[in-house]
Amino acid sequence: MKFLMIPFLMIFLISCNVRGQEDKLIRNFITSCKDKNIELATVREQYICENKDNVDKKTALDKFIEDGISSIREEIQSKDLSKLSIVKASNDIKVQKEFLETDFSKIFVLKEKQKILFYFLIENDKITAFNVLNKGGIKVFIKLCN
Repeated sequence: MKFLMIPFLMIFLISCNVRGQEDKLIRNFITSCKDKNIELATVREQYICENKDNVDKKTALDKFIEDGISSIREEIQSKDLSKLSIVKASNDIKVQKEFLETDFSKIFVLKEKQKILFYFLIENDKITAFNVLNKGGIKVFIKLCN
C-alpha cells in the first residue's frame, strides 16, 4: 500500500508546484503592471512570450502588447492585490462554458471576489494571451505568439 501512495503523492506535489509557478507568474505580472516605475517594455519582456516567427511585425505587436499592459495597469491601480484571486479554469465550470478552448489547464482567471478582471493563457512559463474576443458569448484568446 505504501508503494502505491508514493507515486500519487509525487504526482500531487508536482501538480501543486506547477500550479504555484503559474500563480506566481500571474501575481508577479500583475504586481509589475501596477508599479508605474516599471516600464511597459520591461514587463512585456519579462512575462510575455516572444514571437520569433514574425520579426517584420514585431514593433506593431510590441505596441499592441504594451497597450494591453497599460490597460491592465489602469484597471488595477485602485485594487488591493492581496484581495485578488487566481482561479484555474479547469476548476471553474462557468469559465469553461465561455471558451472554445478545450485545454483548460492553461487558462487562468484573475478575480476580485466573484468579478472576473482578466483571463490569462499560460504556455511554456510565459503569458501567451491576456486579451480575449467575445463573439456571441464565446471567448477566444488573442494569442501573442506561436
